[in-house]
Amino acid sequence: MRRGRKPAKELSYRDKKIVERYNSTVDTMPRLAKKYGITKQRVHEILKRAKNFGYTINRPKLTIRHHQTDQCEICKRIFEITKKDELVTKRQLAQMLDIEYQVCNWHLNRLKGSGFVSKKFASIRSEKLAKALQYYRYHSLSTKEVGRKFGYKNFYSILNYQKKKGINVERMLQLPIMPKLQQEEQMILLSSIS
Repeated sequence: MRRGRKPAKELSYRDKKIVERYNSTVDTMPRLAKKYGITKQRVHEILKRAKNFGYTINRPKLTIRHHQTDQCEICKRIFEITKKDELVTKRQLAQMLDIEYQVCNWHLNRLKGSGFVSKKFASIRSEKLAKALQYYRYHSLSTKEVGRKFGYKNFYSILNYQKKKGINVERMLQLPIMPKLQQEEQMILLSSIS
């Protein structure tokens, strides 16, 4: 006499839904696992069992030919974020959009390749560096003080390197009107001397 459960002759309702979603959407195994409260391994086992029962597993793939950036919601959201700030990492961008890193990276590469987004957008790899550059941009601390705050010994050279790469790290401070006038007067004096 055998012990244990009898092998199922058919997939359960939940398993059928998982197979259906996997075939019809671009949801990945981790996303399906999170949605249904199971592990990635269990999703893999369900798909394997479904294949044994005769279900076809056809994963829809996004290809460049079929992807239209003007109609894609993710691309539209990435484009909106590019208008706000360019000092983000790809991981931060994926978190802002609440999507997986690979999906975000795929869409971002399509936008960069088509020229809708600058090649320099989301090119910073370190989240700590992105935060330090944002802090430098919007606060009036010196480079030395910002470097000390974020743990960089030579933040000035990091700024110069980012400028050479073409990333805009200019300050966005609202300076008083008087220094601007003095700068304009100096420019006029320099141009008249030349």
